[in-house]
Amino acid sequence: MTTLLQEHAEHPISRLPVPEPEALAGDIRKVVEAHHQENWVRSLSVNGETVNRFAGYFESLFSPRGRLPLRERELIAVIVSATNGCGLCTIHHTRALGEVIEDHARAQRIALDDHLVPLSRRERALVDLARKITLSPKSVGEDDFARLRDAGLSDADILEAVETSAWFNHTNRIFISLGVVPDDKFFPA
Repeated sequence: MTTLLQEHAEHPISRLPVPEPEALAGDIRKVVEAHHQENWVRSLSVNGETVNRFAGYFESLFSPRGRLPLRERELIAVIVSATNGCGLCTIHHTRALGEVIEDHARAQRIALDDHLVPLSRRERALVDLARKITLSPKSVGEDDFARLRDAGLSDADILEAVETSAWFNHTNRIFISLGVVPDDKFFPA
């Protein structure tokens, strides 16, 4: 029987060795299992406090209670992750976007180049904001917020768009730095 530490040596999923499930505290094991033992959560289980903080924020940000529709939060996640070159988050959230919009080809085109797909005025405003926050947050200005308001977003919606964009920049940097490998399930045979 191959242990996770042996698996790490043969096929690492992160630059840090991933603990075996039996070695995890019960609450951490539950978080890892709740997220289907995907590589991102397994890689964070090296530090129980980190995995709890991260999973809690993720679950809150993507709960049904969000102000923005889930498709828009996933759109932001895809744009930020693709712009940053975070393969793990790009593939994960492109798949999730495809599921929520019921069009995997459109989601993949958005991830490759959002200009390949016609976007609504609201979607374009969100995409442009997410990219601007990713590449040059100091360049975000009143004109960006006015454009979002003109596209139908309230100030509370705009704040959630900014929060989502900023959070994905945070997560991308964690997973890029750790070198977390996307799970095999994201690559259909």
